[in-house]
Amino acid sequence: MSKTIGALLMLCALAWLPAGTAGAQTDKELREQRSAAQKERAALSKQRNQELADASRELREHARELDTEYREKLRQIDVEFELRRVELESAHKTKVAAAEAEFQKKLSAAMTAPGDEDMQQRIAKLEAEMKVMSAELFRLKEDAASTEHKERMAVAARKHEQLAEMDQAVLRKAEALGLTREHAPVLASPIGGELTRPEEQWNERERKEVATIAARNAKALAKYADGAKLREWERANMEEDFRLDWEEKRELNELASRRMLFGAFMLQADPSRPADAQSLTDRIAEAGLEEKQIKIKFDQLRKTKAIERRETRRKLGG
Repeated sequence: MSKTIGALLMLCALAWLPAGTAGAQTDKELREQRSAAQKERAALSKQRNQELADASRELREHARELDTEYREKLRQIDVEFELRRVELESAHKTKVAAAEAEFQKKLSAAMTAPGDEDMQQRIAKLEAEMKVMSAELFRLKEDAASTEHKERMAVAARKHEQLAEMDQAVLRKAEALGLTREHAPVLASPIGGELTRPEEQWNERERKEVATIAARNAKALAKYADGAKLREWERANMEEDFRLDWEEKRELNELASRRMLFGAFMLQADPSRPADAQSLTDRIAEAGLEEKQIKIKFDQLRKTKAIERRETRRKLGG
């Protein structure tokens, strides 16, 4: 009996001995368990990466099919607009041609009208009349351009609606394929009480791997997720460009009418009055300088906007 009790006490003592003693797992057993666990983790990680690679490839194929389908829809919208634009241009050109002919008649009548004023007085009088006539002709051209611009913006909006529809289809497919969610890393669990250094390194690599996967998927889907915002910004740019173009044309139009007037008077200048010819030459040169300054101003504006837009596009991911 005393021997039995002694044996039991010895077994209990062995159960509480530290690792490496007869009652604990041997180093070999731990190595085998860790090796098996590592193989399982590697297989799971490889399987996950392969599934995501397959999903990405399937999404790209789906996106290409949609792109082909919607490209044809967009082409049809463009064709409709081109036909409409031809119709608008024809009507506008007819109106503008008639207005230009009327403008030339009025200018010719004003230039040949009898009067006792000297050249400077006639120029001052005709300059005011020319400004009114030129402004009216310009308004007609701008109205025609505005009508076409509105049609163009409506077409852009229609096309962008189609593209937004395509974006959503791609995003739904990506979600179904599991490309829009974060994936859990395949982490090592402690075997034998703690992680080994290789297991810690594995966990670090896994966390980085899933973060890289998430970033890569987000980047691939950004053009679809941010497409509507980017296209809205592009339409705003189209509106701004139209306003800028016609602001420049408006300023140049007034100068052009003045230069035309001064040129017409140059042809009528009295050779016996060289001072008049010199005055006209000076005024033509001044108008030319103003024209260059206007072009420089708007060129600077456009270049500045181009730089700003480039940076904005970069931030929007376009």
